[in-house]
Amino acid sequence: MKRPLILMAMLSCLSTAGMPLAQDVKVPEDSDQPAPVFLRVTIYPTANLSRYDYNNDVDLYEIRIYVELRNVDMTGDVIPDARIFLMGEALELKNGYYERRIRVVKDSLVDSAELRILIPEGRTLREKIPIPDWLVISAPRPEIRDASRDLTVRWKFMNFSAPIDIHAYNFKSGTEICAERHLPSTEKTLPADLIPPSTIVRIWVMQSWLSKRFLSGNQYAPGSEVLIIPWSQVFIRTNE
Repeated sequence: MKRPLILMAMLSCLSTAGMPLAQDVKVPEDSDQPAPVFLRVTIYPTANLSRYDYNNDVDLYEIRIYVELRNVDMTGDVIPDARIFLMGEALELKNGYYERRIRVVKDSLVDSAELRILIPEGRTLREKIPIPDWLVISAPRPEIRDASRDLTVRWKFMNFSAPIDIHAYNFKSGTEICAERHLPSTEKTLPADLIPPSTIVRIWVMQSWLSKRFLSGNQYAPGSEVLIIPWSQVFIRTNE
């Protein structure tokens, strides 16, 4: 599955907002003291009730991680030859980001993950990253349903309550059915006249605000951070 559009939109916003402005970082004069690195870790706790269709990848729960690693500060060059592991799984460098999707057990969702970064000159960075919550669509389940009926979408958080953004669209045509932000409730009913017949409908929900933690220590450049954004999706088919 292609990286969700939500990732690119979210990272675009984060590059200009919600963080300190870029600062001049002094590189230590002592050659034995390495320069800091800029590190941004974005984790999506992901609950796929299905993907692409109602009967594909049913109940696939995963951690999606994207790591931005740069020399000296947030405007520095990408470090292309680091080795990065989350929960023991190696990330791959693609288009300037290290990334990986790691499957987790539905009935035993992780609440933290160990990140390990090996930088070529011999440095190792370690972080234990808390995962404060998971967001899961509870209805509808993946199914074939009558398009003439109203469709009620329900969701739940495992630990805390938060507003969500909800999106639904015709997966075949790309036509938007619903897009609302900052819903404080735990359900949304889509009227039958919005549900297209004989197609696949994708529905996804995402926590409206993200969890952010700045990283401290001489090894990190200003603005280094960890972002956690839980979301969930389901695909259903509609008949005539």
